Amino acid sequence: MIIQKKKLIAKINLSYYQSTKGEDLIVLLHGWGASKEKLLPLGKALEKQNWQILIPDLPGFGKTKPPSKPWGVNEYAQFVLEIIAALDGKQNIYLFGHSFGGRLAIKIASLYPQKIKGIILCGSAGLSRANFFKRTFFLVIAKIGKVILPKSHSYRRLVYKLAREHDYEKTKGVMKQTFRLVIAEDLKPLLSKIKLPTLICWGLKDKETKFADAQLINSRIKNSQLISFPGLGHKLPYEEPRLLAKKITKWKEGQ
Repeated sequence: MIIQKKKLIAKINLSYYQSTKGEDLIVLLHGWGASKEKLLPLGKALEKQNWQILIPDLPGFGKTKPPSKPWGVNEYAQFVLEIIAALDGKQNIYLFGHSFGGRLAIKIASLYPQKIKGIILCGSAGLSRANFFKRTFFLVIAKIGKVILPKSHSYRRLVYKLAREHDYEKTKGVMKQTFRLVIAEDLKPLLSKIKLPTLICWGLKDKETKFADAQLINSRIKNSQLISFPGLGHKLPYEEPRLLAKKITKWKEGQ
């Protein structure tokens, strides 16, 4: 049974789901703007596959309050490591990262491989294959437009749509600067540093993180396996949690 809990981690009251019944532990890291509830069906499916589960609300999402100052990928990765450090006696720990969560899994696997046994990347962001300068340009235009046309919400929505940055439009307070710090980092240089077993799960119809990103990851991480999911997009872990859980378990058993 997966139970909702709270725990103080790095002075932040963390909200999370946890199940301690099973063998190896998998930490599920959600995407930007999501929460632990989004990955709960996947967690329950993995629990039935004999996994221990931990699904945190990352700071600024769900029921976990935002950090006191803007964070980048490094700070979030360190926070996840703090969570792992609090799990005494857990030797075999795997990270599953969806979208934004994939950024954190990439960072941790490349810089702190001794902390985990392997990673699962699903629709991972942070590879900056899209034109970052175009995205930055639109964000600057959006800021100018806010001054010129402060009451024109439709104008700003159009700019964010063209920049494909709807999440930025929705953020407030410290999370707005946090968003800018997160998207500014290109994680491609870290891929070749990852030596841990890596499973790449990707929907062929993913429009937010293209399948070409999955192929790039697969080509740069030597010890990696790529599984494509025809007919599915960026919401793969929400739409096919049981199928995804089976693929993850089969991969782990083959290590």
